Amino acid sequence: MSDNRHLDPENFAEAVSTGVPLEYPIVGNPRLSVFINPSRHEIGLRAPRTSQEGKIETGLTHVRCRSVLLAGKQHIEVVVDHPDMFAEGYAILCLVADRIQLSGRSVSTAVTETIRSLGQLLRGPGALSPEREVGLFGELVTLRSLISCLSPEDAVGGWLGPVAEEHDFSLLEIDLEAKSTLSENREHWISSLTQLLPKVGKPLWLVSHQFTAAGPGQGKTLAELVAEVRAALGSAALADFDRRLTAAGWRETPMKDSGRRFRARTSPALYRVDETFPRLTPASLTGAGVHMSSITEVRYRLDLSTVPLSHRAPSYLRSALASGGTI
Repeated sequence: MSDNRHLDPENFAEAVSTGVPLEYPIVGNPRLSVFINPSRHEIGLRAPRTSQEGKIETGLTHVRCRSVLLAGKQHIEVVVDHPDMFAEGYAILCLVADRIQLSGRSVSTAVTETIRSLGQLLRGPGALSPEREVGLFGELVTLRSLISCLSPEDAVGGWLGPVAEEHDFSLLEIDLEAKSTLSENREHWISSLTQLLPKVGKPLWLVSHQFTAAGPGQGKTLAELVAEVRAALGSAALADFDRRLTAAGWRETPMKDSGRRFRARTSPALYRVDETFPRLTPASLTGAGVHMSSITEVRYRLDLSTVPLSHRAPSYLRSALASGGTI
């Protein structure tokens, strides 16, 4: 970069080549820094995390965000973990930093805006990681179900996953986390210690989708599901849906029938995320004597195959998933 806020690309490349860990502060407010971590083969941007920041899904394979605890304070790290692409990754980190410090954006908004503006260059049209493709498919199946029981505006407005909220949906009196898997068991990845924490005064439910690969003429592709949801929306809700869909990493493809086909393996399952639900949280680890300052990232797999279903979900949610939750 040409200004004094950032290291020049040549100097940054030289710093990477030394194999020595580095943290370089970026002048401005809030305090940001770029770091090089040779032992983990990654570079990243480190920013303080505010209470308003939720999970941040990038939709990219080699650029991701994680929460870390440093010196007793929460931070967000935007990480690039492909050494052959550090030069391109560093340019992205600088753009995110500029949006935060010069444009006053939150970390989540800065990441989303930067990736959205560079999406065509970085990923090509419609390219999602396989894991994100299945995850977005499940969120859209859930959204399609809710449209049948709520107003389209309320259903689309409640879909918060693409705008980096902690939970995927904020609905009438509840939050909802949508999880999807291609496994024969109900195995789902949980991306942080706070993903399964209910907000104060608002119950949290989890809907588990099990999909499997489908042959020609069976199930749906993600593009077909997108078109189906769009067809169910009016003009106002459609514009909002398209904005959120773009933020989720979706790009149109020239061939509408391209991509993997999925169908439901089982019916959706609903779970109340309460004190009896299996999960890891900061409180549970602290209570077990774990020193949280030493843990920088947590991602774990949850098998719900033997966890009893919850039967007291709101009636509109049960009806929605019963009528529209199967592909």
